[in-house]
Amino acid sequence: MDVEEFLNRLDAGETEFVGINLRNAVFIYSDLTDINLSGADLRNANLTDVDMARTNLTCANLSGAILLTVNLEDAILVGADLSSADLECTNFENADLTNANLRNAANVSVRDAILCNTILSNGRICNDGCNS
Repeated sequence: MDVEEFLNRLDAGETEFVGINLRNAVFIYSDLTDINLSGADLRNANLTDVDMARTNLTCANLSGAILLTVNLEDAILVGADLSSADLECTNFENADLTNANLRNAANVSVRDAILCNTILSNGRICNDGCNS
């Protein structure tokens, strides 16, 4: 499925895009809220000014992606790969980054996210948000 078909299906109300390949896709000022992109390949995608609140990105590959001013509030990023991504001004408020990989990501600020077994940009594993 190409980007145009994805957007057409999204506009038609479809919300399930498990495992979709959107590698190198460009989404600027897009609304990708409340959809299931678990297992999606978004490597090297440009997601500038995109709203992805409450989106399921479990095990999605966002390595090398550009996420500038992206809203990921309440998003599920369990097991997601955000390595080498640019996360400038990205909102991770209440986002679940359990088992996520942010190694070598740039401009990372995840202070309001759920962090459990999360690999931070410096390679350190953070367990601050693990439930006891």
